[in-house]
Order: sequence, then C-alpha cells, then structure tokens
Amino acid sequence: MSWLYDFWFILVALLFLGLSIFVHELGHFLAAKRRGLVIKRFSIGFGPRIFGWEKNGVEYRLSAFPFGGYVALPQLVDMGRIEGGEGDEEEKLEGLPKISYADKMIVSVMGAVFNVLFALGLASVLYFFGHEVYSSELTTEVGYVAKELSVFDQKTEKEITVPGPAFEVIQPGDKIAKVDGVEVRDFQDVRQRIVAGTGLTEDGKRVVHLQVERKGKTIEADLFPVLISTEQMRMVGIGPKEIFYVGKLMEGRPLYVHPPADNGLSMGDQLWAVDGQRIHSFQGLKDHLQERGYGPLKVTVLKGGDSAKEVTYHLHSTELTMKIGDRVSTDYLIGFHREFQKTLTYPNPFTMIFNRMQDMYLTLTSLVNPKSDVKMRNMSGPVGIVDHLSVFAKIGWTRLFWFVVFINVNLAILNVLPIPVLDGGHMMFATIEKLRGKPLPLAVLERLQVVFMVLIFSFMIYVTFFDVKRIFPS
Repeated sequence: MSWLYDFWFILVALLFLGLSIFVHELGHFLAAKRRGLVIKRFSIGFGPRIFGWEKNGVEYRLSAFPFGGYVALPQLVDMGRIEGGEGDEEEKLEGLPKISYADKMIVSVMGAVFNVLFALGLASVLYFFGHEVYSSELTTEVGYVAKELSVFDQKTEKEITVPGPAFEVIQPGDKIAKVDGVEVRDFQDVRQRIVAGTGLTEDGKRVVHLQVERKGKTIEADLFPVLISTEQMRMVGIGPKEIFYVGKLMEGRPLYVHPPADNGLSMGDQLWAVDGQRIHSFQGLKDHLQERGYGPLKVTVLKGGDSAKEVTYHLHSTELTMKIGDRVSTDYLIGFHREFQKTLTYPNPFTMIFNRMQDMYLTLTSLVNPKSDVKMRNMSGPVGIVDHLSVFAKIGWTRLFWFVVFINVNLAILNVLPIPVLDGGHMMFATIEKLRGKPLPLAVLERLQVVFMVLIFSFMIYVTFFDVKRIFPS
C-alpha cells in the first residue's frame, strides 16, 4: 500500500500548488472587481475547458494545461485565442470603456501582492507555532571537507573522481563568514552562493572566494569549484557541522569487544570521536570508517544529555557488501541508524520573505549571467514542484508551509518580470502606452503575446523533461 501513501501526499502537493495559483488569480479578480473592470473568465490552467460553471456573467473553470491560471480581463488585454476563449467573444467585447493607467497597474500587480500576503500568512503560522529544523541548517560552521569528489564526465558519460577543491584549504570547525564578498546567513546560503557563483580566473577557471574564521583568525581563500553530477553545478566539497546521535541499533550490531553488555552504545548517545579523531559530521564518520576498513576501533560518545560525559567503547566495524548493477561496493559500519539534532525555531515572517526574495534574485541574476553555470535545465516546473511539495509534506506540515512560502515568493517575483503574457508584461505595455500617449497596435500585441506564450510553454516542457529525469534517473 506504499503507492497509496505516496498518492495521498501527491494530492496534498497538488492542493497547495493549486491553492498558490488560485491565490494569485484571486488577487487579480478582486482588484478587477473593485476597479469596475469587465471580467469574462476565472481559470485555473490554460487551454480548453475541462469543467466549470457561470455566475453573474463570469465563467469559472478548470482548464486543460495546469501551468498556471488567468483571469480574462478584455479591457486589460484580450488573449482569448491563447487562453481558450470562444471565437464569437470578440464581437461581444467591442465597445467596452477604456480603463486608466492606474487600473491596469493595480490589477496587474495584485496577483503578486496576494502571493506575498499568502506567503506572509504561512510564515506567520511558522513564527507562532515554531518551525523545527536540523541544527546543521542554522550554522555556517564547516563539519565536512571532501577529500575527493565524483564528477560527471560529459565525454564518457561516466562518473570520475577528482580531488576535493577545499580539502587542503578548509578544515572542520572553520566558520564561513563571506562567499565572494557577501555575508552568509546559514549553510544553505553558502551552498547557493557557490552554485550561483560567476567567478572566473583570467584563464577561464572557475573560482570562488571565501572568508573563513578559524580560531579567532580571519583567513581569505580562493577555491576552484568543479561541476558535480548531471546537474553540472559548482561545488567545492564542504558540508555543515552536524550533531547526531545513535538512533535505533541494527540487529546484531555493533559488535562489542570490551564493554559490559548492560552499559554499551545506546540510543541517544552523541557521536563525538572515532579513534581519537573528532567527528563533525555523519559523512566524516563514514569516510573515516571506509579508510579504516574492517577491524577494531575506539568510539567516543557523550552520554547523559546536558551533563554529558565522554565514554569510549572498543567496538568492531562490520562489513556490508552491495551490488549495484555491475559495480560491487563495500561499506564499513558501526551498526546504528543516526538521528540528527533538531532545533525549534521561530523565524521572523518578514525576514523569511526577504531571504526568499534574495534567493530568487540570486537565481535570476545567475541565469542571465554568461559566467554562471546555472542554466534553465536546473530549474523546476510543475512536475518538479509537486515532487518537492510531496517530499516536504511527508516530513511534516511546517516543512510543507516553509516550501509553499518559497513557491509563493517565487511566483510573485516571476510574474512581475517585464515579459509579455506575464503580469509584468501587462504593466510594461501599460507604461509604454502611457508614455506614447496612445495604445500599441493590437496586431503587435497579439504577435508578442503568441510568441511569448509559445516560449513559456516550450520552457515548461523543457524543464519538465529534466524534472522527470531527476525523479526517475534510471
């Protein structure tokens, strides 16, 4: 019945995506009604009607292509042929009174305003009830530095191993203060600024500049990122400090050598060191075990919560061999499921919205910068968004709300971009008309709308292709 479990969360994801689109269109609808505009249709989706009803002269409907929605306002712009209107509507709409520049601007922008208000409402819920996050999400302290990274070789279409760019420069315990001269707020911000980086040396090599705090000293370092995985994103091979505990013990493991049976490794113990080497992350523990291989080892844990004491056990690693396709890999384990430390936060709603806006601005500027490695293929369309929403819904409602905040801020910003078909395009045309003192030729507007609608649909199909590849990599 796992498919039913997954299907339920896909429905939840579709509900919240549809709700975000509905809120956006509701903003247009209410503003148009308030300003006295003629409204002929309120649609979720584009294209032919699936089902709907009519009330007070307005058609409410669900349309075939779920790539957004629209409120048909002929006094603002007539896109009947694109949106799925009937052929005889043009005659009925002739002779409608002209609307003012203020009407056009207010009605066009209110969709984005409603998305921001919706995001602010959800962020306020997280502020009042709390939002549980992993402690590693709140820090800029480095917990893991990769000795090697696997990169995708486009020529051979295989994974190859290269030295980790940060391995000989950055150390666990370092705190990242700035990336390319910009202060960072948490490790997600560190990652995003490295991925969206545009730094290049004179000979065209990718570079990122980090300002690091280490034992009271400030260190400046240039690292040379490599492109990771089929996504081809810049990475330097660092991860955040993680505090993690022994969760459920695996059956038959760990294999104790010395400790008394009633006083061994137990749930809730915090992993502190292995063989005298301080452990700052779970990946660091895995790497150490791989290097040590099969055999005895000393594991130091903290017991007792706030009044924790260091206790060292002499354990024996166990060997797990797996076959994936033609490749056989061997992992060495202590034998427990890890549990990462969580913290209940109360994020300021306005700060949360502002941070999401900053993230979106960074993404958009990197997309149009030829020095960046962020491309259209790295974006997500409706399929990818629904997949992410369903994943966060499984984690919990606060994670789901957090991501819906992110989506609504993105929707707001994308829709006010000066691109024909989008709200920002309507505002751009209205402003040009105001400056010219006369409207743009209808034929020009129609051609621009059609061309950009085709481009947007093509973009949706393009990113959906890559969304499907991410969800079903095989």
